[in-house]
Amino acid sequence: MLKPIACLTLLLALAAGLLETFAQPPQGPMMGPPRRPPFPGGAGGFPGGPRPGGPGMRADAASRKIDNTAPRRSAQEDAKADHGLVANSDLELPAPGDKSPLGFEIEGDVVYGYLGNPSTDRTGWGVRLASGRDLDGDGTRQGRLTTTVKNLPADDGRWYRLHIRGLAQEKFSSAKKQLFLKAEFFADDGRNALDSISQNLYGSLEQLRSDVPSGATGATATAIWRTYAMEFRTPFPEVDTLRLTVGFRDGDGPSERGEFLVDEFKLKSIPDPAEYVALQSERATARSKLAKPSALEKLVPLGGRWYYDPRDGESRTLPEKFDHTNADRLYYLTERLEAPFADNTTAWLRRGYLDAAGKKVEQDRFVPDNLVIRFSKTHLELTSHSLPNHPTAVFPDAARAMDGSPNFIREQIRTFFIPLEPKENPEHRAMTGYENRYVMNPGPIGVAINGVVFFDPYDADAVEAFWRLDRCCGHPSPQQQYHYHKYPVCVKSPWVDDGSGHSPLIGFAFDGYPVYGPYESAGVMAKDLTDNRLNEFNVHTDPTRGPHYHVTPGKFPHIIGGYWGQVEAKNVRRGP
Repeated sequence: MLKPIACLTLLLALAAGLLETFAQPPQGPMMGPPRRPPFPGGAGGFPGGPRPGGPGMRADAASRKIDNTAPRRSAQEDAKADHGLVANSDLELPAPGDKSPLGFEIEGDVVYGYLGNPSTDRTGWGVRLASGRDLDGDGTRQGRLTTTVKNLPADDGRWYRLHIRGLAQEKFSSAKKQLFLKAEFFADDGRNALDSISQNLYGSLEQLRSDVPSGATGATATAIWRTYAMEFRTPFPEVDTLRLTVGFRDGDGPSERGEFLVDEFKLKSIPDPAEYVALQSERATARSKLAKPSALEKLVPLGGRWYYDPRDGESRTLPEKFDHTNADRLYYLTERLEAPFADNTTAWLRRGYLDAAGKKVEQDRFVPDNLVIRFSKTHLELTSHSLPNHPTAVFPDAARAMDGSPNFIREQIRTFFIPLEPKENPEHRAMTGYENRYVMNPGPIGVAINGVVFFDPYDADAVEAFWRLDRCCGHPSPQQQYHYHKYPVCVKSPWVDDGSGHSPLIGFAFDGYPVYGPYESAGVMAKDLTDNRLNEFNVHTDPTRGPHYHVTPGKFPHIIGGYWGQVEAKNVRRGP
């Protein structure tokens, strides 16, 4: 183009910019079925033979030889530089062969070399992202510069700032406006892919070109050096490795002057932002106010694993409904009693959304009944306004922070019916890829505890939708329905699921089986189990919970891989 993510979080929502640029992180043994690689030839490959040009290319485009006269800083001088967490962050030291900076990889239409003419410019070494030339002869113009940072701490201090210094020449251009920073998260020393986030820089570049901040005039007035940055928090304590990228796609620069130059690539640890600290304080206060449930024998059974706590000698008659006034009295039993809907029943109809009538909202409006819960003898009934109760990206995406989606987030009132006693379907089939994605119905396949629906991993164009998602792992469909394609990292309230034990309930599939977060036990994700493994549906069973799904950050199918049980037909709508 987010140990959700996978997906990214109310925590990640505080990060500057928006969303994933590539459809998926790099391939590895934990990544499930093969996907289309983000660049032809896969990671590290340069299809079409040797790369044209060379690392020391002069400003004179006719030259294709290494410019050995270009000034190079010595290793002793380099040792004095402030590199942050990325060694060789100023890109001065070359890897063997001089074809990339030491510690970095380049791929696609990218050239390493001196960024100016040594006789006229005092610049430095760096990379050129060439939107105007197909350097590797693969028929496309796209490329990236990537480095890996390892041995990150697992405790506090998980906020980082990735920044580059770049200059967009006046002819640098992308047909689909794709110039991006990206951070991919890994555990187990980089072997276990978890999630990723990215930020599209093209909107900032267009604004820069419009504002002409240099005050200069003429064709090159906006071709100036500036810093582009992305701040983020690692989504899981297990993250010990980051793969960091600056890249572009869909280049259509009209000439060889269509380059984006990068001469600095830094990562630094930063203090927790004030907004994040305040949010954590609010969450701690909210958790402390949640009343402790009564003993199980004093609760009213509602069917399945659900119980109602009348408290203080009140009537044991079931309330007509549960909402923000009493959702903290509705419990779900695993090895403990959880109140999954507490703090998840209200939302805001935000300015720029569409209301249920399709009218554009001009002022934020509080929706106290965004989610209302009722019980019948056989079903948990969830009536939702389909509004996310967390930050979102701006939709429609006029700034092309992601894919330029024209879709709005629209209030849509719908009731979902979740069987209280789910039953396994002996004829169930798993989704192994796009070719059989419709083993589940198109569109919603389940619902989160905040009333927002789950979709399968794919969008209509047969590509996994992750590069189109905001930092809470959602976006609106062509029918204007906001939904999640992967672990919705913001659906945690009133808990913070940092892997101290088995993850809490985060929703239900339409077959009635529960969907849990990624953790099986303290520090162990369910997708990594060697005993009691998840099957291809993302299901396993244990004596406490029975059969249940786990989301699998960074691993297909991400939420569920098909219905394990018999689907409630009233939830299924035809069409995309």
